[in-house]
Amino acid sequence: MSVEAASGRFGESAWMRHPLPARPVDRAAALVQGGQARGEPARLRPLHLNESPYPPSPKAVAAMAASAAGVNRYPDPNARLLCAELSARSGIPASRIACANGSEELIQVLCTLGAGPGDEVVVPAPAFPGIAISATLRNAVVARVPLDARGANDAQALLAAITARTRVVFSCSPHPPSGGMMEAAALQQLIQGVPDNVLLVMDEAYHEFGRHAGGPDILAALAGRRGPWVNLRTFSKAYGLAGARVGYAFCSSDEIADAVRRVKTTYGPSAMSLAGALAALQDDAYLATVLDAVARERDRMTAGLRALGLQPFASLANFVSVALPMPGAQAMQGLHARGILVRDWRDPDYQKEIRITVGLAEDTDAVLQAIKEILAEAPAAGTGI
Repeated sequence: MSVEAASGRFGESAWMRHPLPARPVDRAAALVQGGQARGEPARLRPLHLNESPYPPSPKAVAAMAASAAGVNRYPDPNARLLCAELSARSGIPASRIACANGSEELIQVLCTLGAGPGDEVVVPAPAFPGIAISATLRNAVVARVPLDARGANDAQALLAAITARTRVVFSCSPHPPSGGMMEAAALQQLIQGVPDNVLLVMDEAYHEFGRHAGGPDILAALAGRRGPWVNLRTFSKAYGLAGARVGYAFCSSDEIADAVRRVKTTYGPSAMSLAGALAALQDDAYLATVLDAVARERDRMTAGLRALGLQPFASLANFVSVALPMPGAQAMQGLHARGILVRDWRDPDYQKEIRITVGLAEDTDAVLQAIKEILAEAPAAGTGI
């Protein structure tokens, strides 16, 4: 039987045990990578993926270029140089640090290690979709917990969702897509309240922005927990290395870090990515400049949205979310027509919210002008302001 006949008989995906999960980024990514379609604006501002509008540190770029000549060799599977630097800066032993291809791979690994059929994974909702996808692919049950009124993780509600079947609890701070950050007291309540036989995963993809804005030191707070924990971070956001794919995990024990290293992709991240991440980590002055610039534009965008009569979430990250008087998908279309890509929350409980990445000053100006125009058109469109 030919390959074509076999495909027709059994179906290309007949072997899959799970339906393919939705990837909310696909539509927006196609707009950027696939070229300009008919009727597309001449220029699209990519404010939908929470990428840095600034290139990586020049030292990181130079380190990656210098490492290119050695890519005939596999990278260090344990990322020892990077882990040593992370250890020196955090006080966490290098044996308790694991690196992978972005924090998304680490989420996948932790769900693989910690969740199985019928187990429960507690997740704030909405959150990074990769968490629920990873848990679902393990046949685990995802327990969604709404955010509090500020858009931060609700510690009391997360704890109330834990049952005898719960294996992993995820918490994100600052939280995507709201940018809300847990206050110190709520953070302590969560850390101490999760049972000792349940893994607590604190996702800090936006760690650098949160600390710059005065948020609590989550890693220090986790040190007082008796039960297992993992603190996830990434070089994709503040360090501007989204394309390099480097994430890392601080773990409560050597045992957890070793398990992560055994399950993750063997030779990842790449040698060039590791070289860039190490150099970026060591360039404190450049990071400080980026954080100052992002905070300045985040505050300006927040103030501008308020001046338009809106109530944006108080964000401590590199994005701002706001509800418009129309469905989020409609707002996305209106902004796209004006050359701006943003993301809606895509959650049944938050149907009017959109998330806007903080970009350059000209991006902020364009966003505020575009939203002003959309709001002016809304009554005629029957959106009921």
